[in-house]
Amino acid sequence: MESETIRTIISAIVGAIITGVFGVWLQRLKNQGTNENVYADHTKELFDRLDQITQERDDLKEQVIKLQGQIEKQNELINKQNGIIDSLNEQVGELNNKFDLMEEK
Repeated sequence: MESETIRTIISAIVGAIITGVFGVWLQRLKNQGTNENVYADHTKELFDRLDQITQERDDLKEQVIKLQGQIEKQNELINKQNGIIDSLNEQVGELNNKFDLMEEK
């Protein structure tokens, strides 16, 4: 009678293990299918969002290129103005020297 009890217990344990393994395996398959459905449901939205982000990036690149051109023009203008300022400073220096010479006489 003891051997039948042991067999029954072992049979129950093995059955529980097999049931558990198949349960886990089936749950993983179910989750995989669910995840694929979620991705499939949102794929269009994701691609639309990706297209929008790509367009925004391209627009920003164009703006950066335009702004870089404006910066280059402003740098050229600043350099010209610096040249004019230097020339005016030289002229003022020459005039000061002339006034100093006139005062000495």
